[in-house]
Amino acid sequence: MAQGKFSKPRPSSEEDRQIEQAFRQVTGQEPAPPEPESSADDLFTLLEDLDDTTPRQPQDPQISVPKVPEFPDDPDPEAEEEAEPDFWDSLLAFGRKAADYCRKNKTMLLAAACGVTLVLIILILVLLFTGTSDPYGGKILNNVFLADVNVGGMTKNEAVSALRAATEEDYAQEYMVIDLDGTTLRLAPGDVAVSLDAKAAVEAAYDYGRTGTQAEQEQAYQDSLSTSHIIGLLPYLELNEDYILDVLNTYVQDATSTLTQASFQLDGPMPELATDKFDPDAPCQTLVITTGIPGVTFDVDKVYNQVLDAYSLHTFLVTVEDVTPVTDPDPVDLEAIYEQVAIEPVDATVNMSTYQVVPGSYGYGFDMEEAQKLVDAADYGQQIHIPMEYIEPEILEEEVFYRDVLGEAKTPHTNSENRNTNLRLACEAINGLVLEPGQTFSFNDTLGERTTAKGYKYAPSYSGDTLVDTVGGGICQVSSTLYYCTLLSDLATVSRTNHGFPTTYIDYGMDATVSWKSTDFKFKNSSNFPIKIEAEVSDGYVKVRILGTDTRNYYVKMEYSIVNTVVADTEYVDYEYDNEEGYRDGDVIRSGVNGYLIKTYKVKYDKETNKLISRDYEATSQYKTVDKLVARVEEKPTEPTTPPTEETTPPTVETTPPTEETTDPTEGTTAPSEETTDPTEGTTAPSEETTDPTGDGNGNA
Repeated sequence: MAQGKFSKPRPSSEEDRQIEQAFRQVTGQEPAPPEPESSADDLFTLLEDLDDTTPRQPQDPQISVPKVPEFPDDPDPEAEEEAEPDFWDSLLAFGRKAADYCRKNKTMLLAAACGVTLVLIILILVLLFTGTSDPYGGKILNNVFLADVNVGGMTKNEAVSALRAATEEDYAQEYMVIDLDGTTLRLAPGDVAVSLDAKAAVEAAYDYGRTGTQAEQEQAYQDSLSTSHIIGLLPYLELNEDYILDVLNTYVQDATSTLTQASFQLDGPMPELATDKFDPDAPCQTLVITTGIPGVTFDVDKVYNQVLDAYSLHTFLVTVEDVTPVTDPDPVDLEAIYEQVAIEPVDATVNMSTYQVVPGSYGYGFDMEEAQKLVDAADYGQQIHIPMEYIEPEILEEEVFYRDVLGEAKTPHTNSENRNTNLRLACEAINGLVLEPGQTFSFNDTLGERTTAKGYKYAPSYSGDTLVDTVGGGICQVSSTLYYCTLLSDLATVSRTNHGFPTTYIDYGMDATVSWKSTDFKFKNSSNFPIKIEAEVSDGYVKVRILGTDTRNYYVKMEYSIVNTVVADTEYVDYEYDNEEGYRDGDVIRSGVNGYLIKTYKVKYDKETNKLISRDYEATSQYKTVDKLVARVEEKPTEPTTPPTEETTPPTVETTPPTEETTDPTEGTTAPSEETTDPTEGTTAPSEETTDPTGDGNGNA
């Protein structure tokens, strides 16, 4: 059938009619006839090139997209709606379908219609894209923070997921802590009931740089390249503000009730303090004192706003600076604390029935002075750590037997260096010696032989009636002082010998001489408990005491009486007028000492009433006399005026002995009183003369 110039060709098939109908719906025009010089293949190629080369979104300006942690997204219907293909993708897909159909039906008319349709679609896409495009690719600007969550460079969906992951659990579980200068308030998350509208917060972040004037948007973009932009969450939070205000108002109205007094506790296990189980290396406990906290007041509105700001910035600690104390806590009473935590040491004791030791225990406490320094330097609510320490009892274990002084004495010594050395060595030999009940002490066995190898020196002592220097001279002063102690301690004397002559460092009858391998001093521990000897040389005295367990209801004093006195004679020693000693006639070479027969008594007195209980004979001491020696010097001979003749007989010269008045045998000696004498008040220091007859006749004066 012939066609007119303006006539339209009819659709060749049902599919062609459908395509034409679709063209009319899209363009509102009739399809044009195909041009001979164009082919459908050329249009298809143009469509494909346009699809490959035309960007879907503009690439300028370029923004860097930071990496955001991937969070698993829960199914969200709204998010799924946002993820559906947009109108432009649908329109382009329709164009592709139309092109495919035209490719299959390559009639000139249809090819022309398809070509026109595709050109129109492309023009519409270009016009729409250039008018409504997003310069940031649908992402939030860099360095944009929602509170402390960086959502910069994220899409909306990514930002919502990141914000929820970072905040939902904290808002649901974290307590808001309000620090009021040491006092702490806590807001429970369940009572505050915080709820965050994450989508609304993300919309605010997305709008940054997209709203305002063109200049404001450009400035926001430039700032986002190097500066953080923080958006608070408070406008998008729902929370129980009435609860927060109620807590703050209640605290201020009742500030005194919030006052906290000091407290203390002992940290660590309690050590064993019993002496029989005590371990000195075991660690001590630590006393922990927490100082008090005052009640305080503050500006409620100001603190309330600080709390809201904290929730807005996703933080959970508010420190309030302007706090005024209302009531101060009581000062820390260290003495009261010490009374509660300290344990006094307990001395060991003795079971008087079994004569056995009852163990004591160590004490437990702390250094009060050092603890006070720490307390004075502490602030409110601060913890102070004070180490506990052990306190040793005065009497430990076996030392319990030596807590009492059974007897003690001291005797003065001379300034002779050698003699004092001997005294010191003898004291060191017996010091600390312990005697069990029934055990006998021997002075010679304890000291052994006195030799220069042991450090003993030569010092004056008597050999018979002669004063000579011997090794260890003078140690009889130590044995005599010890003997006197045993008498006061009421211990049994086994063997004791008095000196040959009276001594000047101790009273008559209280001395005990010793000599190696001959004369010894011995006594026995006749008590039911061990005893200990302590001896030393100090302050010009020989000091000895005996320690033990005193079960006596009496104390002992020693007394003596003179039974007989033997007056010393006077002897004369003749010297020539020019004698080397330089004596003149009548010079006293040695003072005389009377001899005595002495009896000693042990006198017992009641401890409570001081009444005499008994006076018992103890010993007899016999002291020899020491004769007085006087120099008798002949007169210097005179030269004769006339030489005698051979017949002259020299005259007989008679020597007249000195009168009795010049030979008084008691000169230089003070006789003891015949009355009973108490020797417990001390003695008089001996004379420094080398002729002082303090020897024992056995070599250890």
